[in-house]
Amino acid sequence: MAKFLTKRIASLIFVIIGITFIVFIATHCLPADPARAAAGPAASAEQVEQKRTELGLDKPVYEQYLDYMKGLLKLDMGKSYKSKQPVMTEISGRFAATMELTFLSLIIFFVLALLLGSMAALKRNSWLDQVIRFFSVGSMAVPPYWLALVLQYILYYKCQLFPAGYRLPAGTAPPDAVTGFYLADSLLMGDVSLFLLSARHLFLPVLSLVLGYCGITTRMMRTQLLQELRQDYVRTARSKGIPEHVVVGRHAMKNAISPVLTMLGMQAGGMIGGTVLIEKIFSWPGLGSYALEAILSMDLLVIAGITTVMAVIFILINLAVDISYVLIDSRVRLS
Repeated sequence: MAKFLTKRIASLIFVIIGITFIVFIATHCLPADPARAAAGPAASAEQVEQKRTELGLDKPVYEQYLDYMKGLLKLDMGKSYKSKQPVMTEISGRFAATMELTFLSLIIFFVLALLLGSMAALKRNSWLDQVIRFFSVGSMAVPPYWLALVLQYILYYKCQLFPAGYRLPAGTAPPDAVTGFYLADSLLMGDVSLFLLSARHLFLPVLSLVLGYCGITTRMMRTQLLQELRQDYVRTARSKGIPEHVVVGRHAMKNAISPVLTMLGMQAGGMIGGTVLIEKIFSWPGLGSYALEAILSMDLLVIAGITTVMAVIFILINLAVDISYVLIDSRVRLS
């Protein structure tokens, strides 16, 4: 295990270098001028050149990249061209909002996908199986951002059941920051009303992500469990008189879930990227909406910083998935 973790952490360093390098090259190839965006549309040519020098954009790309990497070693991602604030400070202030939305969506979507996929496999060809398969196909066909707009229109505008966005209503004081997750922090404070209020604001964005991403995992769980239920060891266990819930729960389910965990790791990256539009739709003050603002204003250091942070999160999620293989199946060995 220690050897495996060392290798993965070492690979993380190379991934960060590669990601930041690609982002720097890609942003400098765009047909836009960050100095013009930072100086403003009314700035003169002299003011734009002055801003270019001030931001260090007059240097060759490789020098800008080396300067950025030197700062990154000290956890310094530079300053935003637009706000003049340290990028690390801006990201840390929005990080918890994105992680609360993403992790809660991941947990709910994974549990829901396992439950629905298992029910469809155990009730194969029944009306319940048909309904779940129809839901899965619909989930894969509908983009989460379109679903978010529909849910917002129906459940907020028409029915007035849930708020349109934001983490809390305007003027409501957030809980004392312990974890940065409003649900957890409000419970730590013992404030049940604030917990329920935070949950209401989370409902629509979480529902959009869960329904938009759980379809393919549901279908995969159904397929894997059906394959396992046809295996010889399942027939042998049944012939020995072992109860069906033990055969399914302790044997078939354990073997079926490993490939689904791999899919979960891959979908986690898509969900993190998918929060960009979801956060914009629901005015969620997270990294996604911040990234969109940075792209529109050509704030290169912010774009590089957010991309690096999201890449690290994605790698850590996949590392957790790899470790979970061992916890589920003791026969698995990491190397």
